[in-house]
Amino acid sequence: MILKSGNKGVLVRELQESLLALGYHPGPIDGLFGGLVEEALEKFQKSKKISVDGVCGPSTFKELNDALEAKGLNIIHFSEESNTDPSSPERLLGWIACEADKIPGRGGFTRVTLRSDAASSYKALREEVVALGGVLTSAGGRRGLSSRAGPARSKKSMHYVGLALDLALPTGMQNPDTDPYLIQSDAGRRWRIWCKTDNPEVPEVIVHASYVTRHGSKTVIRVKPVSCRAFDLTSLFKKHGWERIRARRSFFKGGSYGGAEWWHFQHEAVLTPGTSTFGAELLKVYPLSQAQKFIYWDESKNCVFKKTWF
Repeated sequence: MILKSGNKGVLVRELQESLLALGYHPGPIDGLFGGLVEEALEKFQKSKKISVDGVCGPSTFKELNDALEAKGLNIIHFSEESNTDPSSPERLLGWIACEADKIPGRGGFTRVTLRSDAASSYKALREEVVALGGVLTSAGGRRGLSSRAGPARSKKSMHYVGLALDLALPTGMQNPDTDPYLIQSDAGRRWRIWCKTDNPEVPEVIVHASYVTRHGSKTVIRVKPVSCRAFDLTSLFKKHGWERIRARRSFFKGGSYGGAEWWHFQHEAVLTPGTSTFGAELLKVYPLSQAQKFIYWDESKNCVFKKTWF
């Protein structure tokens, strides 16, 4: 069972009642999954340190029921009626929570939520990565429509349309000797990620790994050669239709670590340069009535991929 923005019915009402009982106000208790429910759910997910995507899937349902049970409150019950979603047209792509690897002591999530076409590609990618003895960590995928943009968050982010994922930020560029990922500088402010492995069939490589330290209030990028068994994760992402993005210029001038962007990949294989628009992609996962509630809808909907949307 997955509840998401645009759903309605008995189970949504139960979700609203449960969030309210736990101290997360979802707005009117009306059985309609709108922006206020999504925002309340994201706050709950953040408090439980699970994937913050505003979607109530199996892991979030479990956390909700555990929290309700701990307070002696009624848990959410499933019913035949709960499985219907009369407000979501069949043409809409679904949201899928995919498995990810959480490295102890490194932060991140055990899931990443993507729209269904990107999820299929991700699963094929992860199968190949795991077969090589590697990991795919997660700092999240889908971004809720009520999530605001900022210095490191674009109003046209692929996260909003379910086509982007972030690897866990503390799993690279920290300590090349112990990080699962080695981050190597590449042309055009981009990075190449090498994934370490103990698989004896993967050859040893020498990677000139970048990592960050601090000097006063500034970020300093240092480089250390590391010899180990590792495979080119960036190339595997590309093989499955995922592209990296550029680091922010500010990062190379002592700016915050958030500008490194080595962790961000987006599934561009389903987009057509010069044709695909942000609004059209958003409408593949949300009904128009919901998409129009996106806080940046008017300024983002007509942006064209590879022209005014990257």
